[in-house]
Amino acid sequence: MQFPSPSLSPLITVLVRGLLLALLPITAAGGAESRCVVVDVFAAAADPTAEPLVRALEAHAEERTGFVVVRRFVDVDEEDRAAVAAVAARHGFDPTKLPVLQACGTALAEAQNPAAAVQWLEAALRVEVFTRRGCQRCATGKKWLPELEARYPGLRPVVLDVTVDAEARHRLAELVRRHRTAAASVPVFHLCDRLVVGFDRPETMQPRFDRLLEPWTRPCREAVGAESEVDLAEGGDEAIEVPWFGRLDAGRLGMPLFTVAIGLVDGFNPCAMWVLLLLLSILVNLRDRGRILAIAGTFVFVSGAAYFAFMAAWLNVFEWIGMLRPVQVTLGLLAIVIGLVHVKDFFAFHRGPSLSIPESAKPGIYARIRRIVTAENLPAAVAGAFVLAVLVNLVELLCTAGLPALYTSILTQRGYSTAARYGYLGLYILAYMFDDALMVATVVASLTRVRLQETGGRWLKLVSGVVILLLGVTMLTRPDWLEW
Repeated sequence: MQFPSPSLSPLITVLVRGLLLALLPITAAGGAESRCVVVDVFAAAADPTAEPLVRALEAHAEERTGFVVVRRFVDVDEEDRAAVAAVAARHGFDPTKLPVLQACGTALAEAQNPAAAVQWLEAALRVEVFTRRGCQRCATGKKWLPELEARYPGLRPVVLDVTVDAEARHRLAELVRRHRTAAASVPVFHLCDRLVVGFDRPETMQPRFDRLLEPWTRPCREAVGAESEVDLAEGGDEAIEVPWFGRLDAGRLGMPLFTVAIGLVDGFNPCAMWVLLLLLSILVNLRDRGRILAIAGTFVFVSGAAYFAFMAAWLNVFEWIGMLRPVQVTLGLLAIVIGLVHVKDFFAFHRGPSLSIPESAKPGIYARIRRIVTAENLPAAVAGAFVLAVLVNLVELLCTAGLPALYTSILTQRGYSTAARYGYLGLYILAYMFDDALMVATVVASLTRVRLQETGGRWLKLVSGVVILLLGVTMLTRPDWLEW
């Protein structure tokens, strides 16, 4: 089968649409009025330890500003009693362990030591900002911090560089484990017992922080002497829960389209396609649509499953080693080499180094295909297709490693949950299998022999090589473009 020269315009359109969607601004919520953090003190009206506690916190508020202390009487007010029970349930302690302090999503039980209470409050109002050198989005986020402090004067941002500070790396790893989040990219903001991963632009991030902080704060002009009306639910953001993909927000709507685009490009891999078309060209002689569909369908399904496992392994590697700048540089250089080799194959096929199925492996593939076609019964043929798919995926690892490695490294930098990351891998595999499924459907419907000629293979190499090369150069020179 002679393949026409593929057009890149549909792929470019999908990529551009994804990037434009990813960059759509979110309308800012609320004005620029400063808001103070509410510190609730839950205690019985006659508790002798409550007064010195409140006095110490109020004295600290006069020196520090930015927060207000609100006394809550749990033995007098039914709402206060229900509130402290909710706080205790959320943080896992006995609600009778009074006094109880609550501020910005954190709580302290049996807070009878005024000095310790002040130290706890300082920790509660601390905003840890994890960054790394060479990260453009980290630099943008740090420039925005004065605006955050002006909006929430009670908060105290502290910038930590994970590339030079081992303690900061360990702290970030601890937070990632505690919040049950997959390996986080930078910048990462830890505030009010929540992790905010990534930074786009102030006009898109400010609403996210406002929605997170609004339940724990109130306008400073209204705060003094006011009763606390803090919602005990977790602070919200602009994210929504989507099955399989977890929490997605408007700033990341480009990832699904990007996933589909790269998966489609990867699917047109000449190594995998050559084996499938060879199998189909022999199976068509059976003139049995059901048998062809069962055997070829098994090959496509098992190939997809094996590829999913292969990409999951890449994902776990990157989650384990992290995406520090040296890792990005190494991966970018490797991608450039792989991309150049693929592009070289377009102009000089069978000359020089190549990332294709080695000639030494082809006789074994031919032999296995013949055994599949001549199998006495369908179960034996299907089992042979299963084994062939696994072996072919092992043989063609070098041929297919480029895009999966780049994609999983980019996916690692997203702040998605583990379930969301594997959901994206599933979407990638569906796009990857689309062309194979299309080939099988075409042959089953028409019973026409198809083959991948050298010209078609060279064009597929060129498309794959250019995409890998561009992603490698981007990762090397402008990694911030990949941190949507």
